[in-house]
Amino acid sequence: MNTKKGSLAWDNLKYDLQPWIKDGITSLGFPTMTPVQASTIPLLSGNKDVVVEAVTGSGKTLAFAIPVLQKVSEYMYNQDEDGEINGPPKKGHMLSIILSPTRELASQIQSVFKSVIDFLPEDKAPIKTQLLIGSISNVREDLAHFLEKRPQILIATPGRLLDFLSSQYVKTSLVEIAILDEADKLLDISFKNDVVTILKKLPKQRRTGLFSATISSAGDAIFNTGMNNPVKVSVKSKNISNNAAPSSLLISYMFTNPELKISILLKLLSDYQYKKCIVYFPTCTSVKYFYSVFAKLVDDENLNFFSLHGQLASKPRLKTLQNFTEGDATTGKFILMTTDVAARGIDIPDVDLVIQIDPPTDPDVFLHRCGRTGRANKVGQAIVMLDANNKEENYVDFMEVKGVAMKEMDAPKTPQHEAFQSRFRKFQLHDRARHELAVKSYVGFVRYYSKHLAHSIFRMQSMDYLGIAKMYGLMRLPKMPESKYINNDLMPEDGWLGEPIDMDNYKYANEEKENSRIENLEATKLAMINEAKKRKELKVKNEAWSSKTEKRETKGERREKMKRKREAIEKKIMEEDSEEEDNMVDWKDIVKSNKKQKNSTGILAFEGL
Repeated sequence: MNTKKGSLAWDNLKYDLQPWIKDGITSLGFPTMTPVQASTIPLLSGNKDVVVEAVTGSGKTLAFAIPVLQKVSEYMYNQDEDGEINGPPKKGHMLSIILSPTRELASQIQSVFKSVIDFLPEDKAPIKTQLLIGSISNVREDLAHFLEKRPQILIATPGRLLDFLSSQYVKTSLVEIAILDEADKLLDISFKNDVVTILKKLPKQRRTGLFSATISSAGDAIFNTGMNNPVKVSVKSKNISNNAAPSSLLISYMFTNPELKISILLKLLSDYQYKKCIVYFPTCTSVKYFYSVFAKLVDDENLNFFSLHGQLASKPRLKTLQNFTEGDATTGKFILMTTDVAARGIDIPDVDLVIQIDPPTDPDVFLHRCGRTGRANKVGQAIVMLDANNKEENYVDFMEVKGVAMKEMDAPKTPQHEAFQSRFRKFQLHDRARHELAVKSYVGFVRYYSKHLAHSIFRMQSMDYLGIAKMYGLMRLPKMPESKYINNDLMPEDGWLGEPIDMDNYKYANEEKENSRIENLEATKLAMINEAKKRKELKVKNEAWSSKTEKRETKGERREKMKRKREAIEKKIMEEDSEEEDNMVDWKDIVKSNKKQKNSTGILAFEGL
């Protein structure tokens, strides 16, 4: 279903909303609907299942929050056919479930619900929500809270909700409406089984809504959600045909040398005019690593860095997101260093710049990352760095086919690069643990790169391994199978990327850890030698069949040659033995002849006496 032109005033909505809901959304500063809200709310509030695909930042959260609150209100406050009012559901029951792929998005959805529920009149029974995500509390505590507070709306991540629903005290028979936000992610391989299991526990007559900017990538998986003849709602950008990004969002790309990426990033963060920026790194380890680097090496007091990634527990993650969101942009620039954990659905005011150090492995996530800025018709810019030497320029055309138009921009000059690299090396030399984290980050990136879905563009064979290693501040390349792709002429001696150092005397800053290293130094060396032997043995064992066959043929030739040599030697020995035997016969004949002569002489002498 495509949106139609016309007035977007709330009074023109083709559904009679509860008065308190309408008052709440206008009081929150939403005098008009967005196209996706105008199309979706009447359908989902009524008796239609919906599949909603709308550009990022188009108001999808309110597009499902309002129908959920409408359904809950109708159940609790409206009279039934007998003139009776249900009121709040019985203990152990809920009326609505909202699923989110990430804890951050689930928390944000709850905030949106709370902002509208705050306008509920005091004379009405309260509407309550409960957040069900891992690490904040355990399932037993969640269950105790649910049975005591009796929330009607559960907002959850799939794993925690599935554990929660397994309790005999939790009943799902009254669920009126279920929402899957970022549905394409919820229906991919990482969540699909849990989500389908959850939906099967709900009543078949419920309403179901699927929402995402890239819902089409979910494919046939949407048919596993139990929807009944759903209506497709599709809202595209107005000014560019088939563009999946909002018109207020400018997406740019720049070609860079991988070695210069961090220097370019710092140059952009220092020189660009923005309030808040989100910088996407490929892995959790790389976020941790560069956050520690920037904390020590970036002297610009105007830059405030925050670190958010999936290896953090829920409380620190939500606290970091809150601090970044509430940061006063008049006091400086705020930068959130993160992974794809903050790529979907997160709506943070004043984010006007997004930078991607590398494109995501999943092209659908690219648009979600960019969409953290340019939301609700506010101007925003997203920048992605590409390596022109590895055919990554083809990514531009690849994304254009997917409806994402990008414009080229020049990478800024980085005269500070050499000075930064010098400080970077001193930073590494101060603590062995820093270099170990750098190596771990580099190896993690190589593995990340190998998982790109567009592997014809992101080719392992032509990746700039040395440039990336220098970007990560490595002093020496780690031994890994992918190093075979590095040109032999370019491979540094013994893997050193700079002046070699004495690894035996490379110390940890942590005294306890350093003492332990020294104590185990000899054992570690021996273990490394043994490990090298095992790798060699394993390499021989796992050699290609053709290589083994070739070696077998070589061994066979060598055996044949040895056999011929041995036969020649044996023949020579036999000849020599034969000659020796002949000589021995002659010698015996001489002895016999001499004996005969002696005997005959003796007889003659005897006879002459």
